Amino acid sequence: MRVPLSGWLRWQLLRIDRSATVAVRLYVAICAAATALLVYPAVGAEFPKFNPQASAGAPAPRPAVGAGFPKFQQYQIDKIGNQMGQTSLVDIDKDGKLDWVVGCSRGQVWWFRYEAPDRWVRHQIGDRVGTEVGGVAFDVDGDGWIDQVSGNTWFRNPGDPARKPWSRYENGAIAGSHDNVAADIDGDGKLDVVMMSDRAGLFWYKIPQDPTQKWQAREVGPGVHGGIAPRGVGDLDGDGDLDIVRSTGWFENLDGKGLRWQWHENIPGGHSGRFPHTTKAWICDLNNDGRNDVVMCDCDSELPDRRVHWFENRDGKGRTWLRHEIATGVGDMHSLAVADFDADGDLDVFSGEGPLGGTGPGGKRRWFIWENLDGKGRTWKQHIILEGPECHEAVAADVDGDGDIDICSKPWNGDLHVYLRNMLMESQPSRR
Repeated sequence: MRVPLSGWLRWQLLRIDRSATVAVRLYVAICAAATALLVYPAVGAEFPKFNPQASAGAPAPRPAVGAGFPKFQQYQIDKIGNQMGQTSLVDIDKDGKLDWVVGCSRGQVWWFRYEAPDRWVRHQIGDRVGTEVGGVAFDVDGDGWIDQVSGNTWFRNPGDPARKPWSRYENGAIAGSHDNVAADIDGDGKLDVVMMSDRAGLFWYKIPQDPTQKWQAREVGPGVHGGIAPRGVGDLDGDGDLDIVRSTGWFENLDGKGLRWQWHENIPGGHSGRFPHTTKAWICDLNNDGRNDVVMCDCDSELPDRRVHWFENRDGKGRTWLRHEIATGVGDMHSLAVADFDADGDLDVFSGEGPLGGTGPGGKRRWFIWENLDGKGRTWKQHIILEGPECHEAVAADVDGDGDIDICSKPWNGDLHVYLRNMLMESQPSRR
């Protein structure tokens, strides 16, 4: 049975408690009961790295009708690192606030404690990470604290993460992964990790009872440079288990346990070039018809015809797809987040231009949100919310706990970490 995700439920999903335990339970329940929008901190958490959650407690105020599209205010988180990925927004220290997690390719990984929009405190998680770009934060060992998975290494949260050292473990996964996504592939109620690189392929890993031991690898199929992150795992055929989209098609989870997979080459995404078919992907019910669709953008591409688009799941079985254009002629779109940025009850799309080119003056990078005007994904309005710094592996979540969705990002080439605060709630007359 497929249950349509109503506008009211979308709003409630944006206000759920941010604890990793509640988020995981909600994720599993939604996957089992409906083909609805996947929610997890990475939050978002997790699974993937987007967390659309607001703070717990009193309901957040709804914006006034006709309030217009929100402005975003830029803050600097820090200046450190280079060639970074592994991004998440999660509550590392259980203070009820989301923190920024990011790490360097094969180098150090940090978490930044949020104290105020202009004040973040950096703490080291570890070093010698076994990944290039891929990483995801979630509770690996079930102790209630958010840990960090960075490819073939993971770091255990000591429970006093600002003062005590994190323990580093090797899990036996593929080296140099570009994409890491946490999701319950075998339906046992526990998170697994999906990893991909163009050299090793596409695998998922079952975490053993003792996660310090080697994780059990299951091969899904061939890989591309990138194409399953940040949210490319979801139920595409309406059978209640999780499938995996990969740029030009999708892998069907035939037995619901992740042991048998069938490839369907029927999604006209991807592109040619130096890193062929490298995309960012997000599975969600974009047009609110009860069937999961796929939002996708071209990344790691220097071609002039780079696209942002979504694919409508016409039959709900993943056999028939209809492409809808969101934008074309954009830069290297190495970020993707789908969320209700203007709190009008439907899903909008965010992306930003990355290392291989921007369309702003002098090559400046533009950060976009495309507003879903009709709520069905047929009519879009483009908003440039920032112009200047490179955007790479951005994550969207309610960082300041005011009920709207903010954005954190950083570059691949460079060290500037950026927090874009959504001023929607602050613009309401009652807040002035």
